[in-house]
Amino acid sequence: MPAKSNFLLGLLVGVSCLLIGFALSTLAYRYHYLRVPGARLIERMNHELNLTPAQRDRVGDILRDTRFKVTQARQDFEHRRHDLFWDGLGQVRGVLTPEQQKIFDRDFTQPWAHRGHGGGDGGDHMPPEEGAPPEPPPVPQN
Repeated sequence: MPAKSNFLLGLLVGVSCLLIGFALSTLAYRYHYLRVPGARLIERMNHELNLTPAQRDRVGDILRDTRFKVTQARQDFEHRRHDLFWDGLGQVRGVLTPEQQKIFDRDFTQPWAHRGHGGGDGGDHMPPEEGAPPEPPPVPQN
């Protein structure tokens, strides 16, 4: 019986947390502590341009589509930036002696992981001026 009551208590706590979160987010949107992305621009356009409901809906669709495209372009840029950075490191490694390559591989191909910035989540946690990707390039064997 204790296992069943623990499960029910956990279920009650989980449902309560969801309901409280929903209520708080609803209040935050209602009192403008949180805003729907792009809503302010749509409100301004609606006010200044006297948009019809159909125009307002279409403008919202266009802005959502544009936001998605901008996000995708940003991700594509980050991937390209990472590729360029690792290509550069590979070129640097190519001009080093085998002894220098060992030191380079140890100290320069994963410095962000050693400092707590690297991670397996695929996020960009590297210093922006360095632009390093989260995983090291393959190291050719000599």
